[in-house]
Amino acid sequence: MRSPINYLLINLATADMIVALFIGIPFVVTPILTHPEGKPGDILCKLFTGGNVGWVGALASVFTLVAVAIERYGAVLYPHSQKGKLTRTRLTVLIATCWTLSALWAIPGFNAITYMPEIKSCAHSWSKPIYAQFYTVGWSVVAGVIPIGILGALYSRMVYHLWLRKDNIREATQKALKRHRKRVTKMVVVVTVIYVLCWVPELLIYFLGFTGTITLVGVHHAIASALIVFNSSVNPIVYSLQSSQFRKHLTDLIFCKRNRVAPMSSTATASTGKRQGLEMEGETNMTVHPSQDVESVTVT
Repeated sequence: MRSPINYLLINLATADMIVALFIGIPFVVTPILTHPEGKPGDILCKLFTGGNVGWVGALASVFTLVAVAIERYGAVLYPHSQKGKLTRTRLTVLIATCWTLSALWAIPGFNAITYMPEIKSCAHSWSKPIYAQFYTVGWSVVAGVIPIGILGALYSRMVYHLWLRKDNIREATQKALKRHRKRVTKMVVVVTVIYVLCWVPELLIYFLGFTGTITLVGVHHAIASALIVFNSSVNPIVYSLQSSQFRKHLTDLIFCKRNRVAPMSSTATASTGKRQGLEMEGETNMTVHPSQDVESVTVT
């Protein structure tokens, strides 16, 4: 399971959990507690009750989806090229970049959010209305236009390469590898489509609100936050529907089962590969034994 795509999915899951925790605080914890005012209230808004950290996680989730698309693009279109391979160093840099950019983009909102006693809630207070408009338009570009454009361009080429283009693959190894790539790519495409369906309405609501086309009220904020939380919570469901290994490991984790690994011969390894297939595994160092069929390819 320790492949680049799975490390990126772990990063995505971490970002999603941060979204659920910190965006949920204003809706679950704040209404049942008395929020302090003044300077302590402003600090509490910036760190916890204002949802700033949750929006950092939300943006990190978006950037991680772009990183996943880049990894899939290299694995599908350039499987034998070393330039596009995600080494451990490149993977670390990529994940660190996702979080660094997310934190940097959140700085203006972090500085602007304060506690407003008149509405008994945390809200952005901009010194000039134009700053709010710039920030809103910036969110639409950073979390909407740019990621959706990159994801659309990369996945359209991958879909064409895997499903639409005709090829004459005859070797069992190559056929099995292509099926594996289709499974993993289909999973991340579904996750990406859900992201688009959830984020576009949210960005559109705030864009129309700050441009004066509509008047933002409480229901708009509730809908926008609900869509973002839904986007983060639905990803594990997508993973479990697409990957039998994910379902197995998740079930073992829930019921506290331990996987005991014993030394295996080459025959046992082939048998294990036959049961598990290629889902969510690495795509290199693949061997096929003469007596094996396509599904019993082992990955080392």
